[in-house]
Amino acid sequence: MKSTRPVVSSVSERLSQLDDNELVRIARIQLPYVTTAYEVIFHRYHSKLIQVCFRYLASIEEAEETVSDTMLNVFNNIHRFEGRSSFKTWIYRIAYNQSLNRLRKKQLTLVSIDEADFIAEEQVESEAFEDNEKVDLWLSTLSVEERSIVVFRIISGLKFSEISEIVDQNLSTVKMRYKRALEKIPSYADI
Repeated sequence: MKSTRPVVSSVSERLSQLDDNELVRIARIQLPYVTTAYEVIFHRYHSKLIQVCFRYLASIEEAEETVSDTMLNVFNNIHRFEGRSSFKTWIYRIAYNQSLNRLRKKQLTLVSIDEADFIAEEQVESEAFEDNEKVDLWLSTLSVEERSIVVFRIISGLKFSEISEIVDQNLSTVKMRYKRALEKIPSYADI
C-alpha cells in the first residue's frame, strides 16, 4: 500500500506558498474535516505569536497557552473572518485580547529578568530574544498600552495602521504612544 505522507507534505509545501487570503479561503472550505490549510496558517504564525505573547506575559508557559487558545479560536471562528482587515491583523488582535484577558485573570507579577532570560534561552529559539535583559528591563517600564504597541511594531514588524486596528485606537494615538515609549529607552550606559 502506498504511503500518503509525501502527498500531504507536497500539498502543505504548495499551500505554504500562498498568501493569507488564499489560505483562509481554503481553510474555510476544508475545516473541520481537513486541516491542511489551517496547519499552514498555524505554522506561519505560531512562533511569531509566542514572541508577542511572551512579551506581555513574561512567561513562556503562559505565552504558549495563550497562543494555543488563539489558534483554537482561529480554528473555530475562521468562517467568521470578514476580511475587513488583513488576516494578520485579525489573528494578532485575537492574541492581543487573549493576552490581556490572561493578564486580567491572573494578575501576573512580572517575572524576574533572570528567569525571563533563562526561559527564553532554554525554550524559545528566536533572534528577537537575543538581548532579553535590556529589552525586558525597558518593556517593564512601559504601560500595557505602550508595551503592546512596541511589541507589535518592533517584535512583529507590524505597520502602525495594523497596530491601530489590533489595539482599537486611533492611528495618531498609536504613533504618539510609540514615540513616547521610544523616548523611555535608557541610554546604553545606563543599562
